[in-house]
Amino acid sequence: MKKIQRIWLIFGILFILLSFFHFYQSSQKISEFKVTSRSDNLPEGIQIKVGIANMDIDKPLNDFAKDFNEYLNDYNNSNRTINLISALGYFIASLTAFYSMYLSK
Repeated sequence: MKKIQRIWLIFGILFILLSFFHFYQSSQKISEFKVTSRSDNLPEGIQIKVGIANMDIDKPLNDFAKDFNEYLNDYNNSNRTINLISALGYFIASLTAFYSMYLSK
């Protein structure tokens, strides 16, 4: 095997490994933000209502969680797309390197 073929082989292996890495990364997701509900550990017959300006005290946090989860969903979708495109690019680069190795006989 010539030196140039060894170099192409190294690049081909490197590109195929990067392709597998990005393909794996495309399946990774950030989990949703979950608001922990308040437990009612009060004795029977006692009711407490807490609010801010006639609004449930948990409403701002629930609104934040909803918006943040939408952001995370968009981020996960974009991350998946970018990593799949990268995986495809590296796979094509590995095929090109292996083909160049074959042509340099």
